[in-house]
Amino acid sequence: MPDAPAHDRRLPIADALQRLPLEAPDRSAWPALQRRIAAAHAPRRRRWPFALAAAAVLALAALLPGRLSPPPVAPAEVAAAPSPELEVLMAESARLEHLVSAVSPRAMATASGTLLDLEFEDRLQRIDIALSDPALGADGRAALWQLRVSLLREYAGFQGTRQYLAADGSTVDGALVATF
Repeated sequence: MPDAPAHDRRLPIADALQRLPLEAPDRSAWPALQRRIAAAHAPRRRRWPFALAAAAVLALAALLPGRLSPPPVAPAEVAAAPSPELEVLMAESARLEHLVSAVSPRAMATASGTLLDLEFEDRLQRIDIALSDPALGADGRAALWQLRVSLLREYAGFQGTRQYLAADGSTVDGALVATF
């Protein structure tokens, strides 16, 4: 028996396709569209209280530095000009501080390296506090500046070693001990 035609020849194909039911979507898009429309027409929060609070904080910050600044130093309290040897130590200290800040890896630091950084900075801070003592004599001031420079040299050496190891793909790991 020959194959029978799949469709009735009396009904044109266009009419047969029009009579097929429409394909329904998996889910209705109306609920999502309704939420977006409602969100677009929702009342906005008032922002002026935040702006007012920010302006008050800025005004307070502008007024406080004048009240928190130390009292002016009388001319009699101003120390004499440092000796040339002390000026050399101060300049070297400034150069070493700049070097340390330039090579410090702030982005990627290990916990032990950060701990050692904090120890160096704590010791520098204690030296700076001792240097700010107005009763300190010239010899004591020179000794403290020498100590500060030697500490900064060690710190710069540590930072340089850290950079060298980082360039080689290594890190300063392990238990670091502050022995200086």
